[in-house]
Amino acid sequence: MSASPPPPARQAGFTLVELLVAFALFAGLALAVVLLSRSALSTFAAGERALASAQAVERARMLMAADLGQAAARLHLDPEGRLLQAFTLTPSGFVLVRRGVRGLDPPVQRIAWGHDGQTWRRQAWPAVDGALPDRPVVVLPGIREVRLRVDAGQGFVEAWRPPSPEALPRALELTLVPAEGAPLRLLFLVAA
Repeated sequence: MSASPPPPARQAGFTLVELLVAFALFAGLALAVVLLSRSALSTFAAGERALASAQAVERARMLMAADLGQAAARLHLDPEGRLLQAFTLTPSGFVLVRRGVRGLDPPVQRIAWGHDGQTWRRQAWPAVDGALPDRPVVVLPGIREVRLRVDAGQGFVEAWRPPSPEALPRALELTLVPAEGAPLRLLFLVAA
C-alpha cells in the first residue's frame, strides 16, 4: 500500500487578520494609558494650584493679622499736613499705623491694604507722617471683589465712624471673592 502524501505543512507566522487584531488591542491599551496619565497629571496640577493658592491665602492672612494685631491708636499726617485718624476704612481697603516694627526708627509704620479690581495689595510708607507711600505689593492675585466690615463693639458694620480720631475697631471682617472659586471670609482682631 502506498502511503498517502502528508498534509501540507502550515507556514509559521500570523495572518493579516491576527496582526490587525493585535494592533487594535495595542492601540486601545496605549490610548487607555495616555488618557489615564493625562488625567493623573491634570489632577496633580490642579492639586498643586490649590495648594499654592491656599499657601498664598495663609501668608496674606498672617501678614494682615500681624498688621491689624499691632494697630496703634496713633494719628498721622498726610503729605499736605492734614491730620488723619488712626484707622481709616476706605472703599477698597483700610489704612492704619502699626507699632512694633523692629529695625525701623521710630518702630511704627503706616500701612494700607487695598483692592485694585484684580489683586489684594499691601502698601507701606517710609515714614508715618507726611511721606508719600512706597509702591504697593501684590499679596493675592486673582481677587475679583473685596468686602470689609468692622466691629466697634456693637456688631459688624460696613462704615467706620470712630467715636474719636484715635479709636480703633475691635475686629475686622474681610471677604475675598476670587475670580475662580468660593468667597473666603476672614476675621481679625484689631490691636489684640
